[in-house]
This record gives sequence, C-alpha cells and structure tokens, in this order.
Amino acid sequence: SPITFVGGDTNNDGNLDIDEVWTYTATYAVTQADIDAGEVVNQATATADAPNGDEVSDLSGTTIENDDPTVVELCQDAQIAIVKEGEFTGQGDCSVVGDEIAYTFTVTNEGNVTLSNVDVTDPLAGLSPITFVGGDTNNDGNLDIDEVWTYTATYAVTQADIDAGEVVNQATATADAPNGDEVSDLSGSTVDNDDPTVTDLCQDAQIAIIKESDIDSGDCTALGDVITYTFTVTNEGNVTLSNVDVTDPLAGLSPITFVGGDTNNDGNLDIDEVWTYTATYAVTQADIDAGEVVNQATATADAPNGDEVSDLSGSTVDNDDPTVTDLCQDAGIALVKSGVFNGDGDCAEVNDTITYTFMVTNQGNVPLSDITLSDPLFEAPNPVVTIEFVDGDANNDGLLDIDEIWTYTATYVITQEDIDAGEVVNQAFVEGLDTEGIPVSDISGTAVDNDDPTVVDLCQNLSIALEKVGVFDDNNNDGAAQVGETITYAFTVYNTGSVTLYNITINDPLVPVQGGPIASLAPGESDSTTFTAVYEITQADLDAGEVVNQATVIGEDLEGNTIEDLSDDPNDPTNQDINGNGNPDDPTVVILPQVAGADDWEIYNGVTPNNDGRNDVFFIRGIENYPDNNVQIFNRWGVLVFERDGYNNSSNAFRGISEGRVTVKEGDLLPTGTYFYIIRIFGDETPEGKNSYSGYIYLNQ
Repeated sequence: SPITFVGGDTNNDGNLDIDEVWTYTATYAVTQADIDAGEVVNQATATADAPNGDEVSDLSGTTIENDDPTVVELCQDAQIAIVKEGEFTGQGDCSVVGDEIAYTFTVTNEGNVTLSNVDVTDPLAGLSPITFVGGDTNNDGNLDIDEVWTYTATYAVTQADIDAGEVVNQATATADAPNGDEVSDLSGSTVDNDDPTVTDLCQDAQIAIIKESDIDSGDCTALGDVITYTFTVTNEGNVTLSNVDVTDPLAGLSPITFVGGDTNNDGNLDIDEVWTYTATYAVTQADIDAGEVVNQATATADAPNGDEVSDLSGSTVDNDDPTVTDLCQDAGIALVKSGVFNGDGDCAEVNDTITYTFMVTNQGNVPLSDITLSDPLFEAPNPVVTIEFVDGDANNDGLLDIDEIWTYTATYVITQEDIDAGEVVNQAFVEGLDTEGIPVSDISGTAVDNDDPTVVDLCQNLSIALEKVGVFDDNNNDGAAQVGETITYAFTVYNTGSVTLYNITINDPLVPVQGGPIASLAPGESDSTTFTAVYEITQADLDAGEVVNQATVIGEDLEGNTIEDLSDDPNDPTNQDINGNGNPDDPTVVILPQVAGADDWEIYNGVTPNNDGRNDVFFIRGIENYPDNNVQIFNRWGVLVFERDGYNNSSNAFRGISEGRVTVKEGDLLPTGTYFYIIRIFGDETPEGKNSYSGYIYLNQ
C-alpha cells in the first residue's frame, strides 16, 4: 500500500534532524506466491538531500549497521485430500462376474501452498488405469488450493468380490509441496476421513439339483431291476458355495457317490461348475405295484455369509418336480390243471373219480386280487362241485403275489360218456384283477407256457359177446324134422366191456340175419330183439342129424375201433374160448329130431312165447308119460324163477313168466336170455334109464 508518514518530525520543520526518528508504515497483501515461497523478502530505500545538495540514500536492513533485506516468514501448511466414490453399474438384478464399478477420485488441495507432481494410485488389482478428467483450471500442472482435480477408473467385479459381498479399498493421492516435501492422503468418503471405499455387491446364493433316472428292464420291470440315478448339482446364484451335500430319503438307495465337476479341486461349487453324483436303487415289489418310483433328493450348501441354501431336486433347474421313474406293469396269470385217476380196477368204471389239482401262479410283476376259478366240468348240467382252495396265500393278504402258487382241488365222478370217449378232456378258467382293476385271465394248460386242455386217459375195455340159440320150429307139428322145415335163431348181444358200442352188426355164414344194426349198446346192456334169422333145413342137415354153426358180432367205439366175438351156444356148458377174449365161443348146435314113437324122450331148448303155436312153452317130449316129475328153471345168476310138479307141456308148463318167490318178482315177464333147467323123474320107470336131466334153454320174449 502507499507508504504513510506516521511521525517523528518533532519540530515540524520538514527536515530530518539528526536527533529525529521518522516513522513510516505500509501494508502488503501476501500472495500465493509469497506463501509458496514461505516468506516475503524485500528492501526499502530511504533517500534525502544533504545541505550541499548531495543525495544520500540507504537500503533498508535489519539494523542501521546492515543492509540485510527484510524477511517476513510465512507459515506453510501443505495438505492434500482424496475422496473415492464407487458406483456399481451392473445391469441385472444382482451382481455377476464382470459387472463394473465406476470409481471417481476427487483430489483437493486442503493446505495453503500449491502442490505439484500430483499422483493418484490405487492398489486394487484389476483396476483400469486411473485417468485424469479435469480440474486444472489454469493448466499449470499444479494443484492450486482452489482447484478440484477429478480422476476416474473402472473395475470388473470378480467372483471373490461377490463372495465377499463388497469391494473395499483405498486410493492414495501424493503431491510435492513448494518446499519439496511430499504430502499424501488415503482416500476417504469425505475430505475429513480416510474411510475405505466400500461398494456393496448383491449376493444371491442359490443351488439347484436335477435328478434323473435310467432303468434297463428288458421287456418289463422285474423285482430287483436297478435304477441308476444321476444327480446334477449347479450353482444358480452368484456366490461360491461350500460344504455341498446331496441327500435322498429313498429307502434302499445306495450311497450317493460324487463323480466329478470340481474343476479346480477347491471343494467349492463355483458358479460355472456342474457337479455330478450317482446312486443306484433296486426296484421292490411295492414299486412295481405302484407302477413307478417317485422321490426327490435335496442339495444343501453354505453361502459365503454362512447362510445355508438348499434345493429339492427337479427335472430341470426351474422346477422341483419329483423324479418319476415309470415301471412297466405286466399283469399275467397262469393256470395249470392236472388230473389223477382214482379207480381201483384195471380199467375205468362209471363212478370212479378223478382228482383235479389246479395250480394258479402270478406270471406278471404285480399282485392280483379277486381270484376266481371256474371249470365247466363242475358246473351244470354236470353235477355241481365246489372247487376248494387248498393253500398258497403265504401272507394271507388275499392277493396272488408273484412268488405265490395257489392250489385248488376238486373231484370229478366219471360217467359212461367219459369212458366211451376214453378220456376226460377239458379246461378250467381263472381270472383276477391287476392293481388298476383291469381283468387278467388264463385258460388252463398242462404247463404255464401253454393252454393245452387237461387230458386224463381212461382205460377202455372193448368187449362184446354174442349168444346164438336155435330152435327147431317143427312146422308140421309131427315131431320130426323134414327138408324145408325151419330153425329160428335168436341172437342176444351183450356189451361185456366198459365202453358203449355202436353200429353193431351180426354176420352169420349159415343164414342171412334180419334186423340191425344196433345203434348203441351201453356197458352191461344186452339186446335180444334186434336180430333174428330163420334157416330152412336141408337134406344134408337131416343126414347129419343136427345143424352146427357160429355167427360173428361186430361193434365199434366212438373212434371207430372195432371189436368182435364168435357166438356162443348158452346151452353148451363146454364154454370153449376160441378167440381167447374171455367169452365162451361154443358153436350153436340144433339137434334135428327124427320120426319117433310115442315113448320117445326129447327136451327142446328154445322158448318163444308169442302165441304163434310154435315153442310157446318149454316143450319136453314124452313128459306126459312120467307124470310124477318136478321141473325147475334158474336164471344165469342161479335164482329160481320157475318150479312145477307134474309138468305136462300145456296147463302146467313154463311160458317165460317168473313164478319165483325171492329175487325175481312173481308174474313178471322174464328177460330174454339163457336159463338153466333141472328135470327130475320119480318112480321106477324113467326115460332112457335116467331120473334127472339138466341143461340150458333160451328164452326169446
């Protein structure tokens, strides 16, 4: 400022007297340069005129003895400050690796001196170069006390940062004070602190597990088939997960084994890793019954902040649907029917029995309910028989399990039709319901792999017998045979076997046989009415005194197998078996009576009580000459069917009517057949010197 005289001109004469001290003052405003210099250094000059006109002067000094410049020391306070701010610039809902943080560094001169050589450094690894943006208003490269310099840099977030949940660090600003001292500052959130810059990062800890299954069951699932499970675990969040664990509550599952995926072998599930586990499971019957195996696994892990994260397995990372492994259900049932013949004899007879055993098995892979067994053999119109359950339901649950065999039995009574067929052939039927209520069935077979009918062979005894009886007709009633007179033959066919015979015919080389064929003849039955024959006597017969021959009977069974027999004369007790079939085969002999006197004796062996005037009674020629007599007639079983004293061929004669008192009802017509007679003559006179005669007669009703 202007230098102002203060005082000292004591005499006010305007001259600096030698004893005077004149005082002046001035002010000076310190400049930044002065502060930067740390002092203000200068000198004043005093000039005056001596009396002789010379000018005298002096440079100011600190004393009158020197001319040292006046130095005013200025206080210097060199300070720098840096404020660091971070702004997360990620575009998603949460942080991901590579998202950027934009850092702004604001550097200010907080002292009173200009700072030079300003430098901003940041130890954050991965930070981009720090770029000066602006603030050097005078472009002198010095940080003036009124300037604010701005720098920027960017930083790409790392996984470690996200795991930490924040990025924390500090920058440093340095500069040189005018005196050469270096000043520095750690960045803070304001100029008043050195707090680190903290940029919070969103943490989203998530884990996902996918459970997949694979089963190789061939055509269909079987007990014990193995399901292979693959568990795929991924990090669906943005932080590294530790202590990963996979659990599965499926009872019977093998230990879950880690396969791979930890690419850096650090034991942590990184966000770009896919960890794989496997386990196996053996299918149970309950699973097959259900038609599927349904369950879920759980994956758990720890987030960096200590929180536990978990996920239920799904079919993709986007769902938690249970893993469903469909199992093939194959419902099948089989019925095996076997029969055992229970007859006591050599061959089957009516009312013998067959014991049938029914074995029902489960040929599928699911249990079956509501088992129903039926067999038309035991249903109307046959006699109704209950098929009895024997055993096999091991667990008594009423279900036919796949490892069970249910046994049933029933007894069948053999009929004549069965014996005729030579076998009993039929099939049973079984039905049940699968787990879905759908019927399954099977027709019985001889094994589980066929549906062949069950055949029980029945022994067949094909046997037939023929009796041929001839009766001389004595057409002119003269008691003697002549050429042209006839013999009437009666044929009785017996079914002596165990099967019904069909299409029965008789061949007789002597004479054409009338009648027939017999359509059918049941075992034990006989037929004496179908076949007859009439033979005309020849001279050769008269010369021989008898007619001898045999007929042959032929029959067949249902299959066309034939059986035959030679005829037998029931009046001949010889009973020779020519063909060895057990039936007698005596030829039929008809004695031809010759012309004889009144006393001649002859017993006729044929009775045909049809009121035709011929052989209507059992005729005994000459019996009237021996009135003291007794005649008895017996059937083939030895039962007395007729008895008379004083037999006389007329009023007291046998006419084919029973007069028995015990077995055969009196008054009944006796059946056609062979009978046995006994004739007794009492007194001294007897025919031919004999008092008894016996033999066979043939009755043809």
